[in-house]
Amino acid sequence: MSDLASLPLLRTIGWALLHSLWQGALLALLAAVALWLARRRSAELRYAIAFATLGLLVLAFAGTLAWISIGGDPLAAADAVLITPVGEGGGLVGWPFRLHAALAPWIPWLFLAWILGFSLRLVQVGHAMAWLYGSCLRNLRPPPAEWLTRFEALRVRARVQLPVRLGLSDRVDSLVVLGWLKPVVLIPAAALLALSPEALEALLAHELAHVRRGDFLANLVQTLAEALLFYHPAVWWLSRRIRQEREHCCDDAAVNTCGDPILYASALLGLEELRTPSNLIPDLAPAASGGHLMLRIQRLLRPHPTHVAASPAAALLPVLLLAGVLGLTTLSATGTPKPATMASEPVEMDFKQIRVKHQPEAPVYPPEAKAARIQGTVVVVLVIDTKGKVTSAKAISGPPELHACAVDYAEAWEFEPAKVKGKAVPARFKLTMPFRLR
Repeated sequence: MSDLASLPLLRTIGWALLHSLWQGALLALLAAVALWLARRRSAELRYAIAFATLGLLVLAFAGTLAWISIGGDPLAAADAVLITPVGEGGGLVGWPFRLHAALAPWIPWLFLAWILGFSLRLVQVGHAMAWLYGSCLRNLRPPPAEWLTRFEALRVRARVQLPVRLGLSDRVDSLVVLGWLKPVVLIPAAALLALSPEALEALLAHELAHVRRGDFLANLVQTLAEALLFYHPAVWWLSRRIRQEREHCCDDAAVNTCGDPILYASALLGLEELRTPSNLIPDLAPAASGGHLMLRIQRLLRPHPTHVAASPAAALLPVLLLAGVLGLTTLSATGTPKPATMASEPVEMDFKQIRVKHQPEAPVYPPEAKAARIQGTVVVVLVIDTKGKVTSAKAISGPPELHACAVDYAEAWEFEPAKVKGKAVPARFKLTMPFRLR
């Protein structure tokens, strides 16, 4: 595993996966607020918001990969030497580096878990494509000539420019659209007998709306995004919302074409009765049976929203709770300094109680220690005067070959004066400096 951890590509992808967690959470929060604000607007707008957010999440992941690969992230830089002082017992200064050190051993396992899940998702997509374009299209039968004439007239009314094939299939239990440049609409053979011509025309108008919007291609892109970021709950939520709003958009188009929402709702119910208990149609193909059926029917029959959307305050609640926890943690970490036994003696303090005025750039790793592959953690005791200036620095632990470098580096720091009850006092504290070779 240590050999894998040394691969730059593995580290880059691993850190990008970690960054995508907070990026996806932030984008999902913004999308939730935007969708709530657009709850009384058109389904097209809500679809655009959800789809654009999913696209931004993928772009953020790709951008983070590029940023890390060129060394933009100092915590995930592939060949950097990590020399970062942090306070003993933990402090606010240097906490990203402590987090980096804690997460670094898990990066190889994170990458392996992601590549396994991504590969499995790609296999599922390939299997669905093979089933749709193999088994379904091979068993396609032409419909009656009357329905070819009806379908062509309906295509013109629906303003679909592309030529669209129509076929009967025993492999599907709902109307399905396949393809983008050469689309094909599949009809279950039983639908010709069970549904009235008007009801079937309304359902065909729904599928033609998918064709006109290019939903097959959009759904394919969405499926690949789901495979790439399969681990993120924000992607699951956005994908469900995209498919729901996509069906709403096509429902509206079908009602505009057939002119009767009750007829179209009855057609949806009739189609649902024909479906088998286990629907075999993958999400890769837009189908008339997609989405939540009762929500779609209620929406068609009632103009106002049929569900209560979460308010922005409810969406912001987890963020507020997290901010509160962080605030309490910060307050609890602030302790009272130990009183000095004499006015002239430095007050013993923790590094987290000292405010840093200037942190110098990381020093050059000692050449002799680097050549000998010596690394470790050096603890330096610093004393500052009432003006915050370092008056003494002494290394008390760690590899001796690194002591001089650590002391010189510690003496270059500048601090704000330490205060007790509002009065500046000399202080003594420790800096813990890990030296790591990458």
